[in-house]
Amino acid sequence: MKYLIFIAGFFFIVGCNNKTSTPSGILGREKMQLVMWDMIRADIYTEQFIKKDSSKKIAIENLKLQNAIFSIHKVTRSQYYKSYDYYISHTDLIRVVLDSMSAKADREKFELFRPIEITRPIEKFSMLKKAEVVGQFNYYFNPFLYSSKK
Repeated sequence: MKYLIFIAGFFFIVGCNNKTSTPSGILGREKMQLVMWDMIRADIYTEQFIKKDSSKKIAIENLKLQNAIFSIHKVTRSQYYKSYDYYISHTDLIRVVLDSMSAKADREKFELFRPIEITRPIEKFSMLKKAEVVGQFNYYFNPFLYSSKK
């Protein structure tokens, strides 16, 4: 009976472990999300734009971009890839990171195609406002001067 309580207590303690915490040397969830986001964007940039330039080597340009990303986020290459391997082996953690990145992409896409709010609508020009309109433009076009009927 004593052993049964010990085994049940052991599983209770292990089961109550914090699933979102990461071991030392592994990037946190938010930091990993930011670095992965930039790494994916760098890969897309090299594949879509630098690939078209025949004077540049794709692998070298991609490494330059990765080094810039690591310096911006103050992360080493080995620390990133160690964290990447850790997150890939823990599917519940990588799912949270990828879902957050997907939501961020959706927000950015929504902001990109958001309708623009017009604060001052364009006034309809009429012949009565001709004197006011002429001063606002560099050129004045009179369609009656260039009509096809003569």
